[in-house]
Amino acid sequence: MRTQHLPKVSIITVSLNAVTSIEQAIKSVHLQTYPDIEYLIIDGGSTDSTLDIIKKYMDCISYFVSEHDGGVYNAMNKGIKAATGDILFFLNSDDYFADENVVENVANKFLEEPNVDIIYGNLIFDLGENKICRKQPAQVTKKSIGRATILHQSLFAKKEVFRLTGDFSEGYKIVSDYEWMLKVFLKHRCKYRYYDKDIAIVSTQGLSSTTTGWEAERIKVMKNYFNYYEILRYRVIPRRLRVLKSLLRRNFRRLSKLPSKEKKMISIFSKGNELD
Repeated sequence: MRTQHLPKVSIITVSLNAVTSIEQAIKSVHLQTYPDIEYLIIDGGSTDSTLDIIKKYMDCISYFVSEHDGGVYNAMNKGIKAATGDILFFLNSDDYFADENVVENVANKFLEEPNVDIIYGNLIFDLGENKICRKQPAQVTKKSIGRATILHQSLFAKKEVFRLTGDFSEGYKIVSDYEWMLKVFLKHRCKYRYYDKDIAIVSTQGLSSTTTGWEAERIKVMKNYFNYYEILRYRVIPRRLRVLKSLLRRNFRRLSKLPSKEKKMISIFSKGNELD
């Protein structure tokens, strides 16, 4: 590869008391084969041993700050402002790259298609004993992003995209990255490419997995981009049907003891409400 023509890639990790996971995240960045990486860690003032771990790897960290902040999106915005790269990527402190070639492969895709603003791929969810791959949609439509967001841990964006969309909103606790995706794909219609490769392995213990009330925030954001019918069709009804089907599966043994007439009614209801 010809180094003088390579885009600089800024990888931003925000952390707070991440002693059990941040070392794996840092190592996965350090092992990347791509030669022009700027690694930034924005810490929110950790009080455990997170800072001790970070200090062990200062030779591969380009920018580091540890101070009280206004939350995860405030920290991410600090990272955007400090980053000097052409392409930005956010790697959570409890996530790590799928392999050592991820950044190099994505950078090459940008070089192949210089007019593309966004490249995103797939994610692997770490469930402990098992890992599950989540393939992202190849085409982002209003329906697809209404039903499920493009997860930021899978997405690389040119710095110019953030100049266009502005920073992450700090008015939401959990869904500002989703709001940003709506700006990217619906409002500004940035040019994107789906890269059918695994980008990162992500924890299922992140903020959105452990915080309650985030669905109400999501609906609030959606009202700026979707009408009432679209919110019902794309999000509310499919989500409630998924919850109902999950309850039916969990209670299968109990339901199997019901009289045959009631079991038949439940079976008909379930088959008639399959999600696409």
